[in-house]
Amino acid sequence: MNDELPRWSEPRKLTDDPHVNLFTTEMATAKGVRRWTFASRRDQPGKNRAVPDAVVMIAVANGRIPKIVLTREYRVPLGVFEISVPSGLVDPGESIADAARREFREETGMALERISLLSPPLASSAGLTDETVSLVYGEAAGEVSRSGQTEHESIEVILADLDHLRRMLAEPGGDVFSSRVYPVLLGFVAAGRIALPFASSAAE
Repeated sequence: MNDELPRWSEPRKLTDDPHVNLFTTEMATAKGVRRWTFASRRDQPGKNRAVPDAVVMIAVANGRIPKIVLTREYRVPLGVFEISVPSGLVDPGESIADAARREFREETGMALERISLLSPPLASSAGLTDETVSLVYGEAAGEVSRSGQTEHESIEVILADLDHLRRMLAEPGGDVFSSRVYPVLLGFVAAGRIALPFASSAAE
């Protein structure tokens, strides 16, 4: 396996937005030089890859019938509603677990408890952006409330059991599934149960 990285120029910022910006760079390959334009939430793309930009929560409400906590939100770039799970950005100096608990509470009104697994930073859409996310698996507790959502958020919270998942996957309607959640839902349906992965002592 060849681990030698290709040579690329320092990314040059093309836009000036407080949340996300476009950068351009040139990468030298055996076939010549290729220009690459991508989006980043960072001031210096490619730096500090050990820390994810965002957290994505796979949370299960373990009542009499286990249910996964889903979200349905209108997404402007898509022009339709997206079926996903609670997620949000990691604040500077914040741990992954703390960011997950904070964002989960804000979007759903529920508490994220007994975190069983924190994934390493995972590429979001590597051809388009350098954004990475950490999947955070845990238990959801409490009642659903939208009171903590910001003025820019209008997120519907869905508690879906296995039968509900089967119906959603069979007939998504005009909604688009997030690539972050679709494989998880398929896995639950294939396994015939909604359950969290093994516990990790590093999670808490």
